[in-house]
Amino acid sequence: MSGAAALIALAALVSALTALARLPSLEKIFRWLPLPLWCYLVPMLLTTVGFLSQNGPYKPAADGLLPMALIVLLMSVDLRSILQTGGSALASTAVGAAAVMAGTIIGVFLFRHWLPEQAWKGAGALAATWTGGTMNLLAMRTLLEPPEAVFAPLILVDALVAYTWMAVLVAASTHQAALDRWLKADESRLKAAVAPALSGPLGAPAAAATRSIGNLAATLGFAALLTFLCQAAAVRLPRTLLTASPTAWTVLLATTAALLVGMLPAAKRASGGAQGIGSFFLLIVLALAGAQAKLGALGAAASWLGVGATVVAVHAVSLLVFGRLRRIPLAVLATASQANIGGMVSAPIVGALYHPSLAALGLLLAVGCNALGTYAGLVTAACCRWISG
Repeated sequence: MSGAAALIALAALVSALTALARLPSLEKIFRWLPLPLWCYLVPMLLTTVGFLSQNGPYKPAADGLLPMALIVLLMSVDLRSILQTGGSALASTAVGAAAVMAGTIIGVFLFRHWLPEQAWKGAGALAATWTGGTMNLLAMRTLLEPPEAVFAPLILVDALVAYTWMAVLVAASTHQAALDRWLKADESRLKAAVAPALSGPLGAPAAAATRSIGNLAATLGFAALLTFLCQAAAVRLPRTLLTASPTAWTVLLATTAALLVGMLPAAKRASGGAQGIGSFFLLIVLALAGAQAKLGALGAAASWLGVGATVVAVHAVSLLVFGRLRRIPLAVLATASQANIGGMVSAPIVGALYHPSLAALGLLLAVGCNALGTYAGLVTAACCRWISG
């Protein structure tokens, strides 16, 4: 299969998987085995059986598409609304993110003898996805360039750990009253967290933008221009341990530039309608990554699961201790936790289980995590490299 045909086949595959994920009859399957996992594993299987060549033009295509996807998605982040979500919610999210970073460092130290070489790069990617989301995982893959033996297991581990933790939070919702008594929860903190989220624009990614063809074309055109400018600047910047190539610099510059541009009201209005396109681009980038790996690369998944279990344990204990000290209700803690480890899709679901009004809070917190996850991953990677010697 030619390179162009392989790219077209992967785009068609992602389109088909996206359509299947929307079918009500398959809802339960895609809830626990999420769409990003399929978009990575199916191309990996196709490469393993020889249907796709492992040496296709996947990396150049991903390197061009990822910055555009990041720009489209991050331009609509409303940092002001996120900062208005209330002190207890923001503090819980910050503690949860810090605990993920600390747990990753501890996990890498504990399992260092069983992890592959350059595991610190995988650790940074895990910390990024559990403080942000899949977008941050892909950004870290480009920033740190981990070998496939390190990166491939992370997709599976991310899905298993994140959705197991989500199941725990769902189960805990049935014991909310008892756990709130243990936390000595102050109900006024719940009201303070809910009110700002409801009064602001309900989540930046769902901003009420005019979803016209003109807006979509303008957003994509601007994203392409900004990507070009970031690429031009990146070739002039020095290589470092955490930004090993011009492509890595491009991703970091695009992330930062998109967040700054997103503070402009006009950019936010124009970009809201392009969220679906940005998400679709990310899924294609994930499929392009999967096509570069083979099934044998999943061999280190067991040791990474140990790291994941350590992360969740540190995260859970930290939030419970913080919640008890600050008398924060379980509903706020659980919503903040899912915003960290689950992301924009599942955080509103978990929040609504605890309190109907917390769906908005969960979405806003997850968007904030999405914006900062890449930076958290870089810090974690640097720390893990240091402890790995």
